[in-house]
Formats: sequence, C-alpha cells, structure tokens
Amino acid sequence: MSTTSRVGSLALQTSTLRDVASSQTKLAELQTQISSGYKSSDFAGLNGSVEHFTELNSQLSRAVQFQANNKVNISKLQTGDAALSHIIDIADQIKSAIVGFSGANASTSNLAQLVTDLLSSMGNELNSTVNGHYIFGGTSTDTPPVPDTTVSNTALGVPDANYYAGSQQDGIMRADDRTQMPFPVRADDPAFQKVYAAAMQAINASRSGDQTQMQSALQLIQSGQSDLVAARSKLGTAVVNVETVDSRLTTLSTYWKELADGLSKTDIVSATTQVAGYQAILQASFQVYSRLSQLRLSDYLK
Repeated sequence: MSTTSRVGSLALQTSTLRDVASSQTKLAELQTQISSGYKSSDFAGLNGSVEHFTELNSQLSRAVQFQANNKVNISKLQTGDAALSHIIDIADQIKSAIVGFSGANASTSNLAQLVTDLLSSMGNELNSTVNGHYIFGGTSTDTPPVPDTTVSNTALGVPDANYYAGSQQDGIMRADDRTQMPFPVRADDPAFQKVYAAAMQAINASRSGDQTQMQSALQLIQSGQSDLVAARSKLGTAVVNVETVDSRLTTLSTYWKELADGLSKTDIVSATTQVAGYQAILQASFQVYSRLSQLRLSDYLK
C-alpha cells in the first residue's frame, strides 16, 4: 500500500467519524421535531422567521379577542331586537286600547290602568341588559335608562325624553381593527318618545273623556309604530354587519394559523423522509468505518 493511500485512509476515517456525529445530531433533531410536532422549542430554531411568526401570533391573538367581543356585540343586538319586538307588540296594544275607547264609557274605562301597565312593560324592555350592562342607555351602562315610566311630558302630546336617564352618547361596538359602529338604538329614540307621549296623552284623555285628545294620541301612536319598525331594522342591519366582520376574522384567522404552523410545526412527511435519508447515510458511514477499522496500525507505519 502506498504512503498516499495510507494517509488518505486515515483522513477518510476521520471524515467518516465526523459525518457519523453530524448525522446522529440531525437524526436526534428530526426525531424530536416529529415527536413534539414542532420544529423548535425556542425562537432560535425558527431560522430567521421569528419576527414573522411573532406578528402572525399577534394577529391571531387580536382576532380571537375581537371574535369574543363580537359574540357579546351580537348578543346585545339580538337582545335589543327581541326587546323591540316586544315593544312593537306593546304599541299595538296601546293603539287597540285607544281605538276601543269611547267618551261615553270614560267613567268605566280601564284604559288608564291598562296603558300605565303597558308603559311599565315598555320600560322593562328598554332596561334590558347583557352581562349586567344596560344596552339602551348609550355609554351609560351601569344604571337603567328608564327608571320611571310615570314621568310627565313637558307638554301633553309632545314627544320628549323626560323619562330617559341614560347617556346622550351612543355606545360603540368595535368589530375589528378597522370597523367600529354605534349601538344603533337608545331608549330616547324618537320612536319610543312618540309611543310614550301617545300613551300619556291617552291616559289623560281617558280620565277627562276628551275624544279629540284621544284622536291625537291615536295619530301619535301610529307614527311611533312606523318609527319602531325603522328602529328594529337598524338593529337587524347592525347584526348583519357584525356577523360579516366576524366571518372575515374567522377566514383570516385560519389563514394566519396555517402560516404560523408552516413556520413552527413539523412537516411530518418531509421530516420522516429526511430521517430515512440520514439513517441511510449513517448505515453507509458505519460500513465505511468498519472497513477502515480492519486496517492495522502496522499498515500505517510501513
């Protein structure tokens, strides 16, 4: 054997041992990735994608927060819609009582008590809450917006908000980073003012037997009924808008999660293929090492 061959064999043996150690290290890393499901246990193993990964996780976190908020927003709007539905029924009953009133039977009519009770029911609906917060009081959510439904109008038959104790500012619903909208109805909405004023005028007219006032109350309640339908429509539109934003957040969250998983989670198929490759390299390296190990020291000293 020539000197060149002997020196080359020694170098090859050293190189083979180095390849074995490297392959074993890579195999251990791949096996850890497969068992854990993640490419790395810390940011150092993300190969320069830390900033992108952090940003994706931040976007995901905000999306989850907004989706939780939107569940509350939708609950508020749906509760408001249910309340408006009941108030529309109450207005219908007040109208029926007015239509059925006759000055001739004013002394025996129970209209005043009936309408008073219906106003109280309307107040209860306007004091609806979600998670302990009043929804029809604007930014004032800790106190009932309609604490008393027996408050008189400043001028009989003229709508006003004397009964209202809430805020003059709308509560704001924030659906995502770019979308915010006011809660569309407060308890001082003109629709409720008209129903309230018509009811108070009808109560007064029933006690005095004034048919002219009763007719005026009828016209006012009819106008209020039209406004109630418009108010309820605004709630329905708001529900659709929030649900649309929430659906977009769901789609984006899925996309962002896929990107984040692509950066952090192990591609099992790819990793398994690499494991097979490194195992083949190890097997070949051990065969080479075994062949080289059969050489005697005297072979290098000749």
